[in-house]
Amino acid sequence: MDEVIFTYNEESALTAGQGGFITETGAHIINITEAELKQSEKGARFIEFSGESDDGRKIQYLSVCVQKNDGTENKFGASIIHAMMGCTGIGQLTQHMVSVSKYVAPEFHGKKIGLVLQKVLTTNRKTGADGYQMEIRIPFIAETGQTLKEKAEGKKPETVANMVSTLKDKDNRSKNVNPNHTDAPGYWQYGSDSF
Repeated sequence: MDEVIFTYNEESALTAGQGGFITETGAHIINITEAELKQSEKGARFIEFSGESDDGRKIQYLSVCVQKNDGTENKFGASIIHAMMGCTGIGQLTQHMVSVSKYVAPEFHGKKIGLVLQKVLTTNRKTGADGYQMEIRIPFIAETGQTLKEKAEGKKPETVANMVSTLKDKDNRSKNVNPNHTDAPGYWQYGSDSF
């Protein structure tokens, strides 16, 4: 008698050839695998998230800018981080050195969170090639679908569905790109000073 070694899974089949990454605008439930602390050459600070959805698709390089080049707080980015902390029950973040050049906020690791992500089409300033990045529009509580505001006000989850129903990919591609442009943003080693 032959032993069954594989059973057709339509959900899995439909993801074939998609690279295993979250690439579409919409609401996603993510298990955070890493929250790396980054700093740009000019001084801006970011928290860069990696994670995986329940269906196995990954997200990487999901950056939230929390401090501008001039050292002032980026209010939008800071509010996203505070909302993510609230949605996951985190009271405070610390920095932990993983290696000489890598720092993380370990409190986010292993946390499950809902994120409305928007695909932003971009142009590489060095090469002129088209690409994309994913940006967080609003975090929500994975288990209930509520935003923090909805939870605080005792309301049913509606914000995420309303936002997703009208949210489209954002086109930030440049029309006139100089492929010889060398002022591309880069990350430098995160310093040992407080985040």
